[in-house]
Amino acid sequence: MLTAIGKELRKLRIEREERLQDMADTLGISPAFLSAVEIGHKSPPDDFAERIIKAHGLKGDEAESVVRAVDRSRKTFRLTPASPVAHDTAGLLARKFNTLSDEQLQHIRLVLRGKEAKTK
Repeated sequence: MLTAIGKELRKLRIEREERLQDMADTLGISPAFLSAVEIGHKSPPDDFAERIIKAHGLKGDEAESVVRAVDRSRKTFRLTPASPVAHDTAGLLARKFNTLSDEQLQHIRLVLRGKEAKTK
């Protein structure tokens, strides 16, 4: 079954009349690895969205769609905190993550995007 990034990549290949081999070559990966990412057998590398965006000159909504698809297709996320506060915050978030409600997660997303959360 295709992952979110698999769907985006296939759509991109169809629009640009690229073969899997062509896209793999452009991204500097093997066709087997690209196929495995598309169907969820491998997790996208950390820089995967940036590679796709740069290699295909994506901007705006197209680029954002690829970033979201890569995030939705990842099995794990790796953080490297740069300060003690960042380290403590990352640890706290990791411990509490699966206990947070959708409303709390939406609030965190707004904060991370630099937008004010609307008060009720």
